This record gives sequence, C-alpha cells and structure tokens, in this order.
Amino acid sequence: LAEQSVIMGIDYKTIGLGWHNPQSRTAYREARHQSTTCPPSRQRAERSRESLVELARSLASAEDGASAGERIMTAFCREISAVPEAAATASVKGCLAALEAELLLPLRALNEDRHCNSSMARTFNGDPLPAGKIEAKVDEITARVLDGTYSNWRYSNRIGARQLEGLSIKQLSLWVEPTRTEWENGLVVHEDATGELGFFWATKIGGPSHGFDLEGQCLLPLLANARHKVVLVSDPEWPDHPSGRAHFRLLWTADDDPPRPVLWFETINVCFHARVDTRFWAEPVLTHVARKAEAMGAILSVAPAMGALLQHVARYPGQIRRSTDRLTLRPSNAVVEASDYLGDHDWLQETEETTRPLTRVIYEPLPDEEELDGDGELCSPVPSDMMSLQEGSVPRSTPELPDDSPENFA
Repeated sequence: LAEQSVIMGIDYKTIGLGWHNPQSRTAYREARHQSTTCPPSRQRAERSRESLVELARSLASAEDGASAGERIMTAFCREISAVPEAAATASVKGCLAALEAELLLPLRALNEDRHCNSSMARTFNGDPLPAGKIEAKVDEITARVLDGTYSNWRYSNRIGARQLEGLSIKQLSLWVEPTRTEWENGLVVHEDATGELGFFWATKIGGPSHGFDLEGQCLLPLLANARHKVVLVSDPEWPDHPSGRAHFRLLWTADDDPPRPVLWFETINVCFHARVDTRFWAEPVLTHVARKAEAMGAILSVAPAMGALLQHVARYPGQIRRSTDRLTLRPSNAVVEASDYLGDHDWLQETEETTRPLTRVIYEPLPDEEELDGDGELCSPVPSDMMSLQEGSVPRSTPELPDDSPENFA
C-alpha cells in the first residue's frame, strides 16, 4: 500500500488521464516519470504517507476493534477514490488481491477521471459517450475487484453470458480458463492467471496503446467483456512482469446458421522496457492459440501475415485458408467497444453489430477428442465456480470437476 500510494503515487484528480502518463509498468515502478514526480503527485503522496502513519499507529490501539486487514481495506478504498457503494462491498481478501496485483493506480485512474475532465466520456475521435454509464461501469468493475468476485462476474453477468451463448459446456469451460502454455526454454504463454487482475496492466505492454490512464474507455471492453481476453508472454529474460501481449476475443460468424464461434487473435505487442529477444515468440504464441481453438472446436482467425507460421504449428494444416467474412459483435458490457481491426478505434456499442467483411487467415480444426500432449501443452484447471447447466447456455455455477474428468482440460 505504501509502495503504490506513496512511492509510485500519481494524482489523477489533478493531472488527469492522457499521453503525459507512463507507457510501461516498469516506468510506474521506477517512479521517475514526470507524472509521478510532479508537485501535485508528490503532495498527494505525502498526504498518503501521513495517512499510513496514522494507520500504523491505529494498529497499536485498535480501539474500534477493526482488524489490520480491515484497516488496510479501508485505506485502499480511500486511496483509489472508490465511491461509497463500491467500497461498501469490499472484502479484505479482495483488496489484498488487488494490492498484490498492483491495482491501486489503475483503479485510481479509472475512478478519478470523472473529477478531471471526464476524458473517458468521449471517443478517441472526439465523439461523445454517455458519461453516467461509463462512470457506472467503472464503479461496477471497482466493486467486483474489491469484493473479490471480478473474474466470475466477467462471465456470469447478463451481457457477458449473452456474448458466450451458443458455446457447449466444454467450450465454455475452455474459454473461461486462464490457459497456460509452458515451453522448455522457460517462456510462458498465458491468458493471465486465476482472478484475471493482470488485465488492468495488459495494455501497458507495448503499443503505444490505450491504458487505464490513457483513453481509459478503450480498456473497459477488456475489463468487462466475457468475450475479451489477452494472451500474455512471460519471458525468463525479463522476469519482472509479462513482456508481451495480444488481444484475444471470442466472436461469432455473422453469415452461418447457427453462428459459429471464432477466436479472433490480434497483433503481438512488446513492452518498451523489456530487454528480450522476441524472434522466437511467434511460434509459441500461435501454438497456444491454435491448441485452444483445436480443443474448443472453434475457428481461429489471424492476420494474413501469420498464415505461413500457422500452417507450421497447426495440427490440421489442410484446414487453413484465406477467407473474407463478417462477424457479429454482440452488445458490449463495457458500454463501448475498442478495436482498430473490428471498427473505428472505439465507439458506443450497446446493440448487436455486424462488422464489415474482413479478410483473414482462418483455421477450422477437425474435431479432436484426444488429450493434448507434447510441445505447447495446455495446462490450466477449469475454474470450479464458473458455470454449468445445459448445452448452449451460459450457466451460473458448477460443482468442481474432479481431476480425472475429461472436462478438466490439462
């Protein structure tokens, strides 16, 4: 709490969101960027330091009976400027997980934008967005992080459930899991981890791109939509945090009846600070998404430039072809959608839309009932609290699957 509020502290109420903020996670940790060292941020950091001194003193007296965890929880909610309704749902476990994931600055930026110009209430191109709805979505995301239910909420809310409607129970379980692929050289390709709190920092990897304190509205689709993930790359040459990322979405074909699920994979970006050799990343990353598509029985869609390498890693290379198709974007749970590939950067997306015809390389795996093995093994457990009712629906809860269940994909 001291590290994130005092050493790394930025006063977004005063300096606001924008391009003047850091562009990599390392830059925030180094605390030498002008956003961190400017007088408003240092003055606020000093107020945070004084509050922490009082918190430490209060632990000795504990006159009100509050535990240390509860006091830290209260301080964290205050530091991120959470609205009372969101803070009221907070749990010690949720707040400690958020601190462990370094979410003080991301949550502070999203919550304080409304106090400084409300930059998230307009698109990159300057079109107005409904400020009240954007702020309400930020409050909802904040509340779910604070109460520790964030990842479950992403998939089980009404709009998120609609985005995934049509998946079988197995497909749903495989999409929801934070799949992880480990390689002999120590490289790890992963869809973050259990809890998915790493999504808040994902767009600070390369670009330059939007993030929690730059065009924050563009980050909301990743944070709030069940259809949206990122594939991260953790390289042993840069152990401090993931050094690569690519957007990864589950969309639907627009011209098939019934519509078919499509795993939409975008560009691999590299952290500006990370000193890594990325020449050998593409094959592990494409293997990861190809194996996921094969396991789910879903179409994989990649940029044409990736087609040759996809032919090399796919189990069924004869099922790869160039194709021009339209895709369906079901309503966004984030009020907006953001993508340079699927639309015009960022836009209001509260109703179902169909994209323009998009030319991509697609991979339609054959049905595969074998367990995966060999290089690029997918090895993450299916979340036990995630969903199950009937085929084709998005369930609300499911009993934990036994280790030897065929649904427990490993």
